[in-house]
Amino acid sequence: MFEGREIKLIMTCAAFITMNPGYAGRTELPDNLKALFRPFAMMVPNYALIAEVILYSEGFESSKILARKMTQMYKLCSEQLSLKRENPDLSEDVVLIRALRDSNLPKFLTDDALLFSGIISDLFPGVQIPEHDYGILQSTIVDVMVGQNLQPEMCMVKKVIQLYETMLVRHGVMLVGPTGGGKTTVYQVLAETLGNLEKLNTGNSFYKPVKTYVLNPKSITMGELYGEVNNITLEWKDGLMALSVRAAVNDTSEDHKWIISDGPVDALWIENMNTVLDDNKMLCLANSERIKLTPQIHMLFEVQDLRVASPATVSRCGMVFVDPEELKWMPYVKTWMSKISKRLNEETQEYLLNLFNRYVDEGLQFINKKCSQAIPQVDISKVTTLCCLLESLLLAKDGSILSMEQMKLNTLLCQTFVFCYLWSLGGNLTENYWDSFDTFIRTQFDDNPDARLPSSGDLWSIHVDFDTKRLDPWERIIPTFKYSKEVPFFEMLVPTTDTVRYGYLMEKLLAVKHSVLFTGTTGVGKVGNRPQSVIAKGLLNRIQESAGYVPVYLNFSAQTSSARTQEIIESKLERKRKNILVTNFDFFKTLFLFPGAPGNKRVVIFVDDLNMPRLDRYGSQPPIELLRQYQDFGGFYDRNKLFWKEIQDVTIVSACAPPGGGRNPVTPRFIRHFSMMCLPMPSEHSLKQIFQAILNGFLSDFPPAVKQTSSNIVEAAVEIYNRMSIDLLPTPAKSHYVFNLRDLSKCVQGILQCDPGTIREEIQIFRLFCHECQRVFHDRLINNEDKHYFHVILTEMANKHFGIAIDLEYFLSRPIIFGDFIKFGADKSDRIYDDLTDMEKIGNVLQDYLDDYNLTNPKEVKLVFFQDAIEHVSRIARMIRQERGNALLVGVGGTGKQSLTRLAAHICGYKCLQIELSRGYNYESFHEDLRKLYKMAGVEDKNMVFLFTDTQIVVEEFLEDINNILNSGEVPNLFEKDELEQVLAATRPKAKEVGISEGNRDEVFQYFISRVRQKLHVVLCMSPVGEAFRSRCRMFPSLVNCCTIDWFVQWPKEALLSVSKTFFSAVDTGSEDLKEKLSLMCVNVHLSVSQMADRYYSELRRRYYTTPTSYLELINLYLTMLTEKRKQLVSARDRVKNGLTKLLETNILVDKMKLDLSALEPVLLQKSQDVEALMEKLVVDQENADQ
Repeated sequence: MFEGREIKLIMTCAAFITMNPGYAGRTELPDNLKALFRPFAMMVPNYALIAEVILYSEGFESSKILARKMTQMYKLCSEQLSLKRENPDLSEDVVLIRALRDSNLPKFLTDDALLFSGIISDLFPGVQIPEHDYGILQSTIVDVMVGQNLQPEMCMVKKVIQLYETMLVRHGVMLVGPTGGGKTTVYQVLAETLGNLEKLNTGNSFYKPVKTYVLNPKSITMGELYGEVNNITLEWKDGLMALSVRAAVNDTSEDHKWIISDGPVDALWIENMNTVLDDNKMLCLANSERIKLTPQIHMLFEVQDLRVASPATVSRCGMVFVDPEELKWMPYVKTWMSKISKRLNEETQEYLLNLFNRYVDEGLQFINKKCSQAIPQVDISKVTTLCCLLESLLLAKDGSILSMEQMKLNTLLCQTFVFCYLWSLGGNLTENYWDSFDTFIRTQFDDNPDARLPSSGDLWSIHVDFDTKRLDPWERIIPTFKYSKEVPFFEMLVPTTDTVRYGYLMEKLLAVKHSVLFTGTTGVGKVGNRPQSVIAKGLLNRIQESAGYVPVYLNFSAQTSSARTQEIIESKLERKRKNILVTNFDFFKTLFLFPGAPGNKRVVIFVDDLNMPRLDRYGSQPPIELLRQYQDFGGFYDRNKLFWKEIQDVTIVSACAPPGGGRNPVTPRFIRHFSMMCLPMPSEHSLKQIFQAILNGFLSDFPPAVKQTSSNIVEAAVEIYNRMSIDLLPTPAKSHYVFNLRDLSKCVQGILQCDPGTIREEIQIFRLFCHECQRVFHDRLINNEDKHYFHVILTEMANKHFGIAIDLEYFLSRPIIFGDFIKFGADKSDRIYDDLTDMEKIGNVLQDYLDDYNLTNPKEVKLVFFQDAIEHVSRIARMIRQERGNALLVGVGGTGKQSLTRLAAHICGYKCLQIELSRGYNYESFHEDLRKLYKMAGVEDKNMVFLFTDTQIVVEEFLEDINNILNSGEVPNLFEKDELEQVLAATRPKAKEVGISEGNRDEVFQYFISRVRQKLHVVLCMSPVGEAFRSRCRMFPSLVNCCTIDWFVQWPKEALLSVSKTFFSAVDTGSEDLKEKLSLMCVNVHLSVSQMADRYYSELRRRYYTTPTSYLELINLYLTMLTEKRKQLVSARDRVKNGLTKLLETNILVDKMKLDLSALEPVLLQKSQDVEALMEKLVVDQENADQ
């Protein structure tokens, strides 16, 4: 059996295994496999015996003596003969020192290199080590760096030379070092240098042009890297590494071929390279193909560290360590200054360089030593941000501001530098260190007369106004918010200081095509409180028209793969064919596909939850490596045909919370491409300002008594949110206790559903406020202690903010229920969201809806409307009637989640759809169902409820799609190209009605998606039993963040009794009293089992679950047994009755027979007499005859 297929082996087939015991990076063979092979221990060969056999086979008679003499000769020669010297005139000390230095210095850190030099000096005192003159090699390296607008720093020149010398003796080389040190630059400079030297005809055979083949082995799968067999066609498909090596081998020129693996090195993929890196130089593939490397091929590995590489791999390679501490950041600044030098005069350039020299180094040291960063960021990344901000601000508007008088310009330059310095170096600081960094900057620039920093306020609250040429507060440019009922709630963005300043910074950085990463403290250890996503998305939507950007939204989860990420990106870009040869990937001689932004716009890819993809076995994240490959090289490889795709006009913007709680650290090699912005948690003042503006606008048409409560509502809601976030933290049993700003907004959104005609008094708006807070915060709580705490908070808020004195009984005696369904059969436009106080009436109306549902649906639903059921139905109906309302219903099986959802959908007039699992149902089948849903919601404009349960999760990718639906509404590559065009064609008429041009394909598609999000409501039903629910909440955060949660607790005693009474109502027990006792008996049995289950867990730590389903089974079992026993009794009774009837009939028959017998007795007597007379006569006649 091989890979699932049975193969018949021929008799001459044999299998051999070679292995080194204890080899790092390999696993030991299992004992049951070892038993099938005959072991051989290999040892140092006996050379004398080998020589003897060879001589004997060639016909020598004295082979034994001659063999012994031959081996002894070689032994004596190796011990006594002198070695041939390459340079006999050189001192042995100098030769050894240079060998030690050349083989070790490339590996060392800067500090260790100094220590190593000291050790050499101590061991070889008085030995003068002449500096090696590299002559034309070194001068050419300098020329190449200058030609590439790089600074020819001696440390970089030395690293290029070290790489050159290492490659002379090793065909496998590793460039190791933290990000920002110039590893890529080192090999690129050397490649161009060797090409230039070849043109000079120096006679050195190593000086040849270089062809590079760059790939990231962690951005693709192992099959895509080395090749794999197609399971369907059984055909072999080459991988990227195999294709690169084969292309290099087939190139018969004398040019160098460098295959560069730019990505993490781990045992998962590097072990297959061991035969390539040792003296065999052989790439062995899974299809038994062996590719022999030519002498011109070198394998380069560019890696941050060798933390998870095996010693066997490391020992096969030469090492060159590139230390960013040696290069530092100033060369980058000089290169940047050189790039923009044509637009700056010499005095301005000198002034800016002086500012860099005076302040930046101190600022970096202060941040690294005395401050805390949200996500670690290297110095070069901060300096890059500083340069980008300066370029965007100073060179904007054709650089007209640079034409000012020099003294005034210096003041503006200094103030602009302070502003950029603050946000580039300090933008990644957590809020706790803002004040200390503010003070530090003021101290730094205190002696600079050009700074003119304001004495009041803080530097974070001001910006440079280039119109007035001065520093102004951000508050002066905050636009006024105007509430409009026509604008959907989810599209409202109330301008605040944070939205203005971070929007300004993002816009300036995007103007120079620089990526931005928003992060932020998660607040009290909680995941999900992430204003960075909300602000970033809102800002992108705001600037897309004015700046010509096309935003593309990606939402990462733990299941996100690199292939899926690439599919999403490619689906959003236009393809342009160009017959162009890419320098670094020139072995692919084909027509290249160059994806780019539509039209003349730029695509901004917004990646939310950037650090959610789970780590592989060795800590890498393939989706991140794919994005890093784009950031480094501007494209990625086609997944099918393996040619290079260059991507144009695309910038990445990301958002993520700091690592922890299911979020993983992102490689610094990717982070360094971004400008980091750590958003502070919105202050209470900001939150109140946002929601106050919305509520004031909404309540403007309400009576004064209601209108004046807006500030009270906002203050109470913010305080409840803060207290719940701080006091009710998530635990393993309460992993969904994640309260974020969406929850706070849901409270306000719920209030916006009320009508001025029904809410006329303060107590009414207060009850509505309590109801919305209960739905958002209370309904997810799992035990009475937490619910009691929440109600305590509500009573405090009533007294503190509304002046209403109430106690806990106010919430416990009768639930607060708001809904719009109390008028059965009312049209949707006539429904009013009102306070429903009559529980009996609600139950009757729900029963009417249920009867109506059963009339129109083939599958009858039976429900008992006890209080808990009424509350859950009203909650679900509230969730799905809201804009983009989605629900997460959590409870053990049998609590009625699905039945109540179907009824709630019917109440709202929505169609409820659910997938039907069948044999062979797979991911494509799920996509087919989603396509139907999308067409019904987005094209046919039907309100839909998608009911999905955890028992329907065939593969976890289902949840990946649902996570995307909840977060962005878009499932990547759901529609094929032709089908998508049909969908867009059907959507265009509706899009035209709202003012969208029919020719604007992107806006039509976004309109389609917005209609889907508005019309399609997802209701997820999950069980909290086991680890799955907690794991899924962590891996797919949108399940919690984008849904309103309703936790279905165990049915209370009243609900159990109500259900049992309903079942027994149709049973004839002879008396109503007996029915009551039977109902109570079922309740007591169920509750006693629940108590025993708790005891069972406390004593044996094993779970036994008692669910509503088991309670219903108990009642049904009793009724079934009752019916069976009744049948048995009736059968026995009928059997006895039939027997008695037969006996009675027999008695009657016997009596009749007696009467008949008595009537026949005289006749019998006469007949007897006649017979006797006849016999006598016969006797006489016989006698007469005899005579």
